Amino acid sequence: MRGGRRLVIERKAFLKITKALILGLRNGLTDPSACIKQNIIEELAGIMGVERCVLFRIYQEEIDGRCTEFCEIAAGVPPEEYGPEFRARTPLDAHPDVKAAVGNGGILVIRDPRSDDRTAYFRGMVEKKDVSEIAYVPLFIEEYRRAVGVIVLDAVHERRFTEDETLFCSEVAELVSLLLEQERVMLQHLRDAIINKVVPLGGFARRLRENLQTTLDYIGIIQEGAVEICAILPKTLNSEL
Repeated sequence: MRGGRRLVIERKAFLKITKALILGLRNGLTDPSACIKQNIIEELAGIMGVERCVLFRIYQEEIDGRCTEFCEIAAGVPPEEYGPEFRARTPLDAHPDVKAAVGNGGILVIRDPRSDDRTAYFRGMVEKKDVSEIAYVPLFIEEYRRAVGVIVLDAVHERRFTEDETLFCSEVAELVSLLLEQERVMLQHLRDAIINKVVPLGGFARRLRENLQTTLDYIGIIQEGAVEICAILPKTLNSEL
């Protein structure tokens, strides 16, 4: 009976996550992906009964010839701490806990965030909110097995995450991974479409410039000829007179 009840709870939870995805797609007309991610994170926080649930997006950029990893908050609760106006891009190295989750290859649970070196940079928040455990659920693109994000959840007041809870979070992470991968594909398509438009336009502009230069050369020749004619013509008329 207990197993049956847990199954019902899990089915209801997935229905809530699916509903969050659909509502995000319907309501997020200007940026549906951002709205979907925020809705899913809010629902996940409610289902898990946690006060902090944050989605970090992980990506790479080439700077000065070197590939550097960055992270930024893509969605999170509470919104007054992790809303759009509070989000900023930072090097992944500045978040040793998130970096450890990326390199872990699976769910990472920090059992004692009050003494763990990886959480030292936000120890004040851990103590203030009485965080007893932090779960990190990495998001991977299956094709490359590369981490594209991490979901972070706090347990407070001596609470511990159960195996079923972390398993549920990993299944939600698969859904969010698909969303982030779709974002990447759409951005790549957009990039390719822009390039396909810009390259011909660049060639057309070059031809216009070349033709314009030729026209300007012709105008210069005509102008020089006109100046010569104007200089010769009075002398010719005077000699005939």
